[in-house]
Amino acid sequence: MDSLDIDKKRAIELGVRYVDTHWKSVIESEIEVSVLSGGLSSRLYLVEDTSTSTVNPISKFLVRFYGGKLTPKDEPIRPEGGEVKETIVFYAVGLAGLGPKLYGSFDGGRVEQFILSHTLREQDYEQRPETLLELARKVARFHALDIPISQERHQLLDVCEFYLEKRDFEQFRKLTDYAGITDVSLFEDFDVKSEIQWLRKVEQLVNGRIVTICGDLNKNNILIRDEPDKFGERVMIIDYELVARDYRGRDIGQVFAYKLFEMNDGYFNVCCEYPDETWRRSFVTEYLKQTKSLNYFEWDEKLDSVDHVLMEAECFVFHSFHLVVGFFMNQKEDSFFYKMPPDMSRSMLLNLGAQMIAMYYQRKDIFIKTYGKLLDLSN
Repeated sequence: MDSLDIDKKRAIELGVRYVDTHWKSVIESEIEVSVLSGGLSSRLYLVEDTSTSTVNPISKFLVRFYGGKLTPKDEPIRPEGGEVKETIVFYAVGLAGLGPKLYGSFDGGRVEQFILSHTLREQDYEQRPETLLELARKVARFHALDIPISQERHQLLDVCEFYLEKRDFEQFRKLTDYAGITDVSLFEDFDVKSEIQWLRKVEQLVNGRIVTICGDLNKNNILIRDEPDKFGERVMIIDYELVARDYRGRDIGQVFAYKLFEMNDGYFNVCCEYPDETWRRSFVTEYLKQTKSLNYFEWDEKLDSVDHVLMEAECFVFHSFHLVVGFFMNQKEDSFFYKMPPDMSRSMLLNLGAQMIAMYYQRKDIFIKTYGKLLDLSN
């Protein structure tokens, strides 16, 4: 029996234990187990009762097994706490009605509620304008969560420096050769050391609220539910591997920057341009309106203004660009990139990694022109 069959059998057993004992009455031939995509470091299975029985109050659920994907447990991209922290966060988010419920946790994984939904796409913003406002409110509610995780800020630039020190251009060229990329100058000419030094100075000048951030608000981690939740909204945030305490601007900036990227059948593509100021202001205005109503800190009219939060977002998104590029450039011989078809790897390296470097230069230039005088960035 291979590892996939073992996982499937285990998934069925866990359903009986954590979801409902009615699953005992369903024979194995009437249970379908489908493999779904997990997060950075997990394998995800959908378990479904395909019988005609109406006994099971829950006919579908998800089983997540940790390990076996992109990042090992000691990967510095993951904040302190690992799988235990992620389970605590998942439970707290579900309890708050912001995400799926936790049915049970076990050594090596957890059992989750299945909610009919689809991954956020650019057309959702276009066809249903309230999507933007619902996402803003969801991010605000997430930021207000009081979760028992490390209260120390996740020092993302330290992680970026770690990647810089470990960078091996020869190993990276082997990966780009596999992906069919001949010109790697954009990656190799990216002066990461100087840029991190610049960011360390700028982040102190910008400042901002430290909150409970999601940490990875790419479109794959934002779902559009078929049916509204208890807030009457359809937007839902999932995958909490990178949840930590950090500047709120990091999440908000990711919403802006990651709007450009979509994955289809495992392939990344650039689907639109960076959102204009009207779009960004609408998001931040709704975010702050929801944040103020939650009343979980003492409001500061200057720090908590639309203009300041926009500046925070435009600054702290730079950290995420460095993180993704640093992660991509530190893949070894056993990298997950080699387990993909070469053209799929190429789409991640070029349509995500290289695009982020180009966007970094573009947004940095705009940032300096917009805020240089205010922050006194002349030196």
